[in-house]
Order: sequence, then structure tokens, then C-alpha cells
Amino acid sequence: MPKVSRPRIKGPDIDDDFDDMQPAAAGPRVHARNIKYSVAWFRDRIATYALGTIICGAAMLTLAMWMGGSLGAFGKNFQNGVDVIFRSAGLSITRINVVGLDPLVEERTREMAGVNVGGNMLSADPYAIKKRVEQLEAVSDVKVHRFWPNQITIMANPRDPIALWQDESGAYRVIDQKGRTLAEADPQKYMNLPRIAGEDAASAAATLVTAMAGFPDLAVRMEGATRVGGRRWDVKFRSGGEVSLPEDARLVEALNALNMMQARNRVLDLPVTRIDARQPERMALTPMAGSPKAGGT
Repeated sequence: MPKVSRPRIKGPDIDDDFDDMQPAAAGPRVHARNIKYSVAWFRDRIATYALGTIICGAAMLTLAMWMGGSLGAFGKNFQNGVDVIFRSAGLSITRINVVGLDPLVEERTREMAGVNVGGNMLSADPYAIKKRVEQLEAVSDVKVHRFWPNQITIMANPRDPIALWQDESGAYRVIDQKGRTLAEADPQKYMNLPRIAGEDAASAAATLVTAMAGFPDLAVRMEGATRVGGRRWDVKFRSGGEVSLPEDARLVEALNALNMMQARNRVLDLPVTRIDARQPERMALTPMAGSPKAGGT
């Protein structure tokens, strides 16, 4: 009887890189690592990123040791190299312009800007420069522009002390043209400025001071002013008299009429306690006690 050989049964290959569960009719086997979001797919990416991180870290440490033993030295030398490249390309700062400020404040502005001639134009961030310059109390409305390939321009307005504002506690504070207090300014050094008080006085002071500046003979006589109802002013003059002015819309008109009366009749030198100028076309004067009665003009 002929010997019958027993068929050999081959077990399945164990390889988690292939999808062994797919039927034979489905075509050739597919690598599991090529199937998105499979375990093998995630494993390959994690391994790749980890290896890349290790290699980069080792390279940085090696360079740092070679350049002086610290990552800080590496960063500094790298930045120096970048600066050299930009200078050779004509992209280094050759001029820093400061516009709108007096020499002393200009010097402080340049220091606060944190950029220097010869520096890298690309690293001169206008927003960062603006933020640093705005820390100076003496400046406002800061604007910074880069003019390629090599110029930085800083534009700003000075904060001018215009008045002494009496706050809720009764203390006087120096304010600028926008009604903001100058924290570093000593009020004792600005006693020549007009003193103002009342609701909304600080924010409205610039309107009064600017209008008054158009009439120098009145401006030099003004001692102070009180804001009334957040809409108009009562102005006290050095002669002792007080003038009730109309709402801001007619402020210049009233000052013009008062200025003409002062030029013609020296009305601010008369013995009166109050001039009612709320109707500029017809002012009323209140005489001091014991003085001859003064009528309207």
C-alpha cells in the first residue's frame, strides 16, 4: 500500500504591521501603519517625533557646548549671525527719527525705544517699541513706523501741563491737555497754572484753556474756574470778579464779547463781584457792596 504523505498545515504569520483580518478576496494585504489613526500609525508618528526631538536637542547641546557651554550663548551667537546676514543685505537700522518732542524728552524716548543704529530691522517690532515708549509719562499719542529698508520713525505728542485740578479729596493734581493727571508732577511747581474744580472739570479743562488762549489779555488774568453742571464754567479772575460763561457751544462767543468790554471799559478792573455772560449779547454786572450800581451792558 503506497505511503500517503500528510499535508503540512502552515500557521498564520504573526505581523502587526499588516491587516491579517481582511479576506483573501479583498486584494493584497495593507500595512496597518498606512491606515490612518490605527495603533501602528500613531506608533510610527510618535517614534518619528521623539527621534527628531532627541536629535535636535543633542545637536543644540553640542553647539552650545562648542560655543561656550550654555544655550544662552547659542541663542546669542545665532542672533548675532542673523544680524550679520541682515546687515550684509542692507536691512540694518541706519537712522532712528523722533518727531514732535523737545530734546530732553526725545533723548528719553530713544532710550525707551530699545533699538539702536546697526540693529536688525526685522526684529524692530513697531508694536513693542510703541509699548515701551508709552511707559514715559511725558508723551502721548505714540506712533511707530518702519520705513524699509533701514529707518525707524517714532512720532509722539508731549503731555503739556495745562491746569491744577482739585480732586474729590480737595488735593490739587497737575493735568495735561487730555485731562489726565501727571503723577510725577509736583503741583507746587505749577502754581502759575489756573486751578479748576467741579464735575467733569478735568476732561473739559482743555476746551476752556484753549479758548482762553485766544484772548491773551483775559488768559493772564484768569485765576481759576469751576465747572457747573458738567456743561459750562464760572471763571474767577485775579481782580476778584467772577464771570459766568455760557455752555461750551457759545464759550468763544462770550469770551470775545468779554474781551471787547475789557479793551473798551476795563470791565474786569471795575468794582464788581460777578459778570453774567451767559447771554453774550447782553451781560449783567453785580457791583460790590457800597459801590455805585452798575447796570447791564
